[in-house]
Amino acid sequence: MKADSEQLETSGNQDNEPVYSLPCKGLAIGWLVSLAVSVGLWPLIGPVGWLDEAGIHWAMVGAAIGGGIGGLGLFAIGPWKPRRSGDLPTLWLAATTARILAIPGVAFVLYSSIHPPDKPYVLGVAAGALALLVVEVPLIARAMLRQIADDESSATRVNASDG
Repeated sequence: MKADSEQLETSGNQDNEPVYSLPCKGLAIGWLVSLAVSVGLWPLIGPVGWLDEAGIHWAMVGAAIGGGIGGLGLFAIGPWKPRRSGDLPTLWLAATTARILAIPGVAFVLYSSIHPPDKPYVLGVAAGALALLVVEVPLIARAMLRQIADDESSATRVNASDG
């Protein structure tokens, strides 16, 4: 598909770009819930499976590491701060990539120093990180879609009143 030169031109002025913010309160609650679930389910599912008491303990520690670092990385981007629509998804993606790299890095350093049982520890780390993503992605997507819809409906009302 060929683009018109008119479509390729940019003014460089981003003042008209919509400003959005992430649902800070929802993300904080979601983070705490995902952390509680990822840590708290191990005593329930561990005895049913192959984990002994020490394995359950290390799975819980791993889940706390995965969820804790993931949450700190999420709040490091400042979800309460309004940002331009072009910057917010890029910032969130960069923070998510950094968290996905930092979680196993920190977990490896701790694993190397304290030598916990590997399977429960690694499963716990993964469960903590994934539980946060499962909660955070729908919250962010829903908030962004709602803000975009609100912007479009207000623009439609303004255009209707202009006509």
